[in-house]
Amino acid sequence: MDEKNKKHGGIKMSAKTDKFLAGIKSGALSLWGKFGILPSVAAGQAALESAWGESGLATKYNNLFGIKGSYQGNAAMMNTWEVYGGKRYDITDGFRAYPDQTTSILDYGVFLNINKRYAKAIGLKDYKSQIKTIHNAGYATDPDYATKIITIIEKYSLAAWDKEVLVEQETSIKNKTASKNDSKAIVPYPGKVIKKGSTGKDVERIQRAVKVTVDSKFGSKTEAAVKAYQKRQGLTVDGRVGPVTWNRMF
Repeated sequence: MDEKNKKHGGIKMSAKTDKFLAGIKSGALSLWGKFGILPSVAAGQAALESAWGESGLATKYNNLFGIKGSYQGNAAMMNTWEVYGGKRYDITDGFRAYPDQTTSILDYGVFLNINKRYAKAIGLKDYKSQIKTIHNAGYATDPDYATKIITIIEKYSLAAWDKEVLVEQETSIKNKTASKNDSKAIVPYPGKVIKKGSTGKDVERIQRAVKVTVDSKFGSKTEAAVKAYQKRQGLTVDGRVGPVTWNRMF
C-alpha cells in the first residue's frame, strides 16, 4: 500500500481502491432503484471481476463484471478460467465490450433481471443473501466466489452504500403513502395494459418512474425495470403495467 492513502469505513485504502470505488459509486447506487441490486454487491463483484479496474477486460473493453457474450454486437476474446468438478481449466471465451464503464454497470443490472435464474436474488436487502443467491444461480464457477465478494464488502464497509439506498427507498414509500391513496392514481390509469411493444406518452411516464431512458418505446430494458419495481413493491412480477402497478407507480 502506498504512503498516500485515505481512510474509508475506518480502514486505510490505497489510491487504486479509493479511485475505483469513487468512480463506480454513483452507478452502483442507481442499481437498487432500477434493478433491485444492492450497490455493495455490485461494487464487490466489479472489484473482484475487474481486478479493481485494472484487468485487460476492464481497461480495454470497460467490462467490469466479466459478463460473457456480446453487447450490441461488440465482443472481445479473452483468456479466463472456470472450475468444473473441482478442477480449474484455462479457456478462451468471448466477453461483452462496452463503450464506457457506466454502460457496463447498467448492463449488469439488466443482465441479472432478464435472466430468470437470478430472479430470487432481485430485491434482497441483505448483501450476503443476495450474492450467495447470485452465485448459486450460476454467475461464477469458482466455489469461493460469494465468500470473496463478502470479504470485499466487509473490508471496505460497502454495506454503508446499501443503507443509503434503502433509507432513501423507505422515505420515498412513506412520502407516497402519506400523499395519496394507492387506490386512486394522481395520473389516471389510461384504461389499457401497457406492455412490451407499447409506445406513446404513457410509456414515457412509466420510463421516468422506473428511471430508464425515455424514448416512448416499451422495450426489454423498460420491461426489466418494471419487473424490478413490481418486485420491490410486492406486486405481481410480470413486466406489464396494469391498473394495480399504474396506481402504485403514480
